[in-house]
Amino acid sequence: MKKLALPILLLFFLMGCNDEKTLEVNATSGQEAEEVTTILENEKEIYSGRAIFVEDQLLVAVQAKPWLDYKKSKIEKNLKKKLEEHFPEYDITVSSDYKLYWEAKKLLDEENSEKVKEKVEKLKKLKKEET
Repeated sequence: MKKLALPILLLFFLMGCNDEKTLEVNATSGQEAEEVTTILENEKEIYSGRAIFVEDQLLVAVQAKPWLDYKKSKIEKNLKKKLEEHFPEYDITVSSDYKLYWEAKKLLDEENSEKVKEKVEKLKKLKKEET
């Protein structure tokens, strides 16, 4: 019985270490959503991301892999640079803070576009206060 416990424990551990990313995008255009999804999928340092397009603004909240917490600011900077190359017409905000990631989830579920715009402005101010 003891010999069987180690392989079972190892199996459960490996099942928890999957490489599947969760990405959610709220965009008016399918092409924009596809481009952001492609950019986020190609980032090896992140495992989850949410992007919200509101008029001329783009809010991207990502979660870095747990062992890369010390590189969060570098990951944000690199991701913002890539997004600015693809979307020069948007005011882009990128954050790896969990609070913004959590609030972005709420915004994805929100139906009223005015509320979404107000919340995005509020989140951008919150992001600036943190830095």
